[in-house]
Amino acid sequence: MKVFQQGTVGGIEVKNRVFRSATYESMADEGGRVSPAMTEMYTGLAKGEVGLIITGYLCFASSDNPSARTVSMGSDADLSALRALTDAVHGNGGRVVAQLAHVGSQLHGAPSGEVFAPSAVVDPVSGILPTPFSAGQIETLVAEFGEAALRAKRAGFDGVQLHAAHGYLLSRFLSPVYNRRTDAYGGSPEKNARILSDILREIKGVCGPAYPVWVKLNCDDFETRGEGLTFGGMLVAAKALDAGGIDAIELSGGTFAGAWTPCRPMKHESYHLEAGKALAAEVSAPVISVGGFRRIEAIEAALAGEGIEAVSLCRPLIREPGLVKRWRQGDRSKAACVACNGCFNPKGVRCFFDLKGEEREAQKQVMAAMKGKA
Repeated sequence: MKVFQQGTVGGIEVKNRVFRSATYESMADEGGRVSPAMTEMYTGLAKGEVGLIITGYLCFASSDNPSARTVSMGSDADLSALRALTDAVHGNGGRVVAQLAHVGSQLHGAPSGEVFAPSAVVDPVSGILPTPFSAGQIETLVAEFGEAALRAKRAGFDGVQLHAAHGYLLSRFLSPVYNRRTDAYGGSPEKNARILSDILREIKGVCGPAYPVWVKLNCDDFETRGEGLTFGGMLVAAKALDAGGIDAIELSGGTFAGAWTPCRPMKHESYHLEAGKALAAEVSAPVISVGGFRRIEAIEAALAGEGIEAVSLCRPLIREPGLVKRWRQGDRSKAACVACNGCFNPKGVRCFFDLKGEEREAQKQVMAAMKGKA
């Protein structure tokens, strides 16, 4: 596989094998609609020749407590702004997948309502003791995933991705630390994964079997408070989804309370690659590897041989939206991103080095607080 090889990945035609992985943008307006600044950012990624863009998580569930400035996919009133975003991406030769997520108990701010999770286990990030989902509430949630996916299709998204990584709700269902249920949705790796299979079946039912549905999974939670999800548990979920017709699997790892978070320091690169290759040997769905890619040589190595169909990254594309185009044009120098994580800005994702004056000083305080929690 070559970096700039065109083809189909997960049911979607792409111009190359370098994708933008999902990152919460904090760029919605007060009503949860896509802002002009967010559309501009996505347009820049498409112009920069990113092979495919996966959005930051979109909220839609009645049981959710999304972070401020999260884009809503919860009603038909959201469609026009979402359509403007997909039109902008497609108009510049790009492809875009909508990430559907539920925060669960891993809140990064004060909840706006009751907090739900698989089981009543205190969340190490929020400190909240959540309310367990009832069986009926799980049925409602599954239906809401289907409704959100149908809106994504109507808004022009090329597919959807289920966020089942990094400690958010679906990730917690897969973890034996946080899922202590004894019903059909917990008690074994197979039962822990059932909700994902139910959601996949629901989406394929309402959107049609040809509409691409991807999933983001952790290869390992790297959990510090007991036996969390490991490769074996992930593989059970991945095989169940593969049998159900999942179109692609993006393999990540870590949680915001684990020994390793999803975003590692500069010295680490390609840190989930071997797990991705091992997964690819077990499933028929294409596997996308995410995790610290900054050099085109590392991407070429990841795509060499059998297994990995594409790689995904985000922080380097926040610093350089035109990175992929630069590489294609012959400048193979390393991405300028230094992995400082200063781009995670509550006022909207932006590279720290683009900030000036008071805005930069304020973001330094945010970075210090993030480092203190890590």
